Amino acid sequence: MGYTTRLDVQLRGAWGPAAQPDTSKERGKRSSQPESFTDLDVLGLSLTGGARLHSTIVDCKTTTGGSTGRMFWVRGVGDFFAADDAYMVRDSVVTDAARQLATRLGITTLTSADLGRLEELHPCDIPLDTAPISHLFDVSSAATVLAAFTGLDKRLKPLLDYREFGYWLYDEHRNLVQLVEHIRASADRLDPRNPRHLALVLDLTWLYLVSLCHAIHAIRAAHVSDPDRGLQEYLFGGVVGLREKEQLSALLASLREGGALPAEVRVDPLPTYYPKLRELITRVMRRPDRVLPALRLLEVLTTVTALAQRVEPADLGSLHDDLAAKQAADVVQFLVSTTGLNDGFRARARSLLFGEPVPGTPEQTTIPV
Repeated sequence: MGYTTRLDVQLRGAWGPAAQPDTSKERGKRSSQPESFTDLDVLGLSLTGGARLHSTIVDCKTTTGGSTGRMFWVRGVGDFFAADDAYMVRDSVVTDAARQLATRLGITTLTSADLGRLEELHPCDIPLDTAPISHLFDVSSAATVLAAFTGLDKRLKPLLDYREFGYWLYDEHRNLVQLVEHIRASADRLDPRNPRHLALVLDLTWLYLVSLCHAIHAIRAAHVSDPDRGLQEYLFGGVVGLREKEQLSALLASLREGGALPAEVRVDPLPTYYPKLRELITRVMRRPDRVLPALRLLEVLTTVTALAQRVEPADLGSLHDDLAAKQAADVVQFLVSTTGLNDGFRARARSLLFGEPVPGTPEQTTIPV
């Protein structure tokens, strides 16, 4: 259907319920554990006019019982993600009563036969049955990719938790800064020669490009003629948030000038990399038609890299697009330059996107495995 997708999206709170005063070791242990809310089987994203993300959620189950109650769950998760469409896929026959309820809740119900028919209505010129694209639709490959980031250095846990949980729970405007800061905190522990580390950076690039889309949609709606002002307002959650930060900045500047603060104290509320972020936003805004192809390209490259396999741009067929690859490379370059990541991530990403040789390994045109 043309979406870029993500499997098994986890929704989890930062911490569980606060424990009541108690000396029990077990009570204290429970209170320090994250609280799991639920998970989403499939999240699909596409792009509509105005750089607006169109989202679809899919709930896939083989069980026959509880489908009626599950519909209300799907509706709630759909509202959380502001999903434009919601699907329920079941092996069993869907009763007329269940279909009536699903229609009332704005949910599309599909059996396996319905799903096959739906696929026939969306012909695709991408070779879905040959590698590397076929890895996206192979159960064992999908399971391997989902587990690719387990067992990594425990010091990467804050970054991995953010990727899997925090990103989906933060207010969207915060992710433009939070993703950068989470990578920066773990940059010295990431090695571009490790395929799983490279896959992680490619996956984070996918997430950052999604966040850029949210930002661009907000900027086009409020400040299409002044994207600089629009981006500043977006970063702080709106006009009021930006005004408060500007007033605080002016107060701190006056205190610094009066000697109450050291001269080296930074008072600008914008991140130091703001000019680079503004330039990146501007580039993506100019070619919104390449955003979805770039996301789909990153999705495939993340999968292939997590499987520790090699891929050439020619292997991707019509999925590869030079302008989309350039857009993905720009996001990687931004993350490398702002977070302190090893420049090898940029080189290896370009090797995957353009077939360029990795410096120091002239005989290779793709990542080493």
